[in-house]
Amino acid sequence: MQSNQSYLAEIRDTVKNNYRRFFAIDSTKPIYNDLPQMPEFQIQLFLSQTLKAGFPIKIQFNNQSPEMSGKLTKLSNERYLLANQQHNMTRIVNILEIRSIQKIK
Repeated sequence: MQSNQSYLAEIRDTVKNNYRRFFAIDSTKPIYNDLPQMPEFQIQLFLSQTLKAGFPIKIQFNNQSPEMSGKLTKLSNERYLLANQQHNMTRIVNILEIRSIQKIK
């Protein structure tokens, strides 16, 4: 009788654990799966085009921080200042932080 109870308890625990794993959100996956990681040469190209033309852009970041849009200014070879006038926000951006860049229409 006791072995049946332990067997049922083991089944119950297994079902509960599988249920939790099945419905759990996987925290290792990034939240921002909109665009894939751009290659570095493409990021460099887009940054240079943005600086020459001066059009606003939207940047998605690798570190799961929220995307940000605005105009770009070059600070050094790998650092840029992204300024959004509407929200009075600025951010210093390193090339390695950039996941993708999009031109805002």
